[in-house]
Amino acid sequence: MRSTEAKDLYAGAVVLTGTHLETVASLRRHGSSVIALFEPAAAHRPGRRAVVEPDHDFVLAQLHSVAWVFHSRHRSARSTQDRARVSVPYAVRRHWAFDQEWSVVDRLVEEHTVTSFRPIGLDELPGRGDPTPPPPNPDSSRFYRLRRQGPTVLPTGDAVRAELARLTELHRREHGRTDWDVGQRLPAEGDIYDCRRCTRSPHDLMPMEVVVERTYQDVSLDDLPSDWEYELCPAGAYERHLQMGTVTAGRPPRASVGAGAIVGFATSGSHTTARAIRMDAPAKVL
Repeated sequence: MRSTEAKDLYAGAVVLTGTHLETVASLRRHGSSVIALFEPAAAHRPGRRAVVEPDHDFVLAQLHSVAWVFHSRHRSARSTQDRARVSVPYAVRRHWAFDQEWSVVDRLVEEHTVTSFRPIGLDELPGRGDPTPPPPNPDSSRFYRLRRQGPTVLPTGDAVRAELARLTELHRREHGRTDWDVGQRLPAEGDIYDCRRCTRSPHDLMPMEVVVERTYQDVSLDDLPSDWEYELCPAGAYERHLQMGTVTAGRPPRASVGAGAIVGFATSGSHTTARAIRMDAPAKVL
């Protein structure tokens, strides 16, 4: 997951605060501070207001990106011979496929990617042996991960449970004290969530659903952004998505991660019983 400083935050950004998703409604500077107003979490309730320093980090729960894909061929060829994907506007304009007389670009496509991270409870994962639900469209993907531990991609619910079990067993086996009288390490005392060698915070082991959604639109060179020569930053990419109608401003999906308990489960093929925390603490209102 990617963080951004408050001075680079933008209205419409979806951020992860603890276990909650929040959408930035508006931003303004007040002296040396940044005031962020978030959309209400429920009807008839005011949105949260945060006053932070410009360098305060927010964790983005939605990442927007833009790239351009073009299909080219030699002018004497009948079908596409080369495909390139470029995320910098000026590099698209100066690409040899558009400059050489012998090259023909059959198609230029603008690719919009939205990567969404959503905290979920263990009871929301696919059951044992069940497949991961399909993504929104054929060009997209859906998978899982733990927020700050383990592999970046866990393809199924079983993979999430197995990874939690592996980390729990590692904690039990490696992080206990050594009994020098018998010359061996004892099983770790306490929970993995209290072990500073395992996690910096209980949120590190929070299961996340990740959806990478891609959409494509045919464009021409004249449609490329003229006021941005580098790769679009998250704010610029979000504005481009709005401009092209890929996304509409609105509230993010609610994060449903249980009601504040630690639950245990056994994993297939393992004698380890892993534990995963589920939280639903209200966000602090400033």
